[in-house]
Amino acid sequence: MRRNLKIPTVISTIVMFLILIGCEPLAKETMDFYESTESIELSGENINSISINSYEYDVINTFGKPTEVEEIEDPKSKYLSYDGVEFGFVDDMVIRLFIRRTHENSKIYETVKEIKIGDTKEQVIKEYGENYYERVESGLDTLGYFDKDNKINIEFGFNENKVIAVIIKKIGWEEDN
Repeated sequence: MRRNLKIPTVISTIVMFLILIGCEPLAKETMDFYESTESIELSGENINSISINSYEYDVINTFGKPTEVEEIEDPKSKYLSYDGVEFGFVDDMVIRLFIRRTHENSKIYETVKEIKIGDTKEQVIKEYGENYYERVESGLDTLGYFDKDNKINIEFGFNENKVIAVIIKKIGWEEDN
């Protein structure tokens, strides 16, 4: 009888340990919500005319020399960072736009619906609507939307109900898998 109690105790201990160290064994990925979330229109999303599928040279012509360049081997991709925004590329085409503040005086960029760093969750829902999903990503409350026709996803990361990051990305590139 004593042996039967040991297994559940060990399993409970492992689960508690994973939770305590920050591992989220039940965390959901963006695409886990794809089927259950209604589509909205996101094709107009851009930052200074740069959108999903823009070319790398368009970004450089618009934003100039990046402050940082990072190249990743797996999946093969490239990231150009600027003050307040980062662009991700696969095959020289934009697959991700990332709005964030890197310091107190960072440039402030907005989505096409004028959502920016510091706005509230309520403002996001007012502008983008009720067809969203919620999840936790790296400890941040995250609210997201899909444009299934144009294969675009937008996610807003919140800290204390304020937007601290916005990611607009192409659905279906290797990182999603």
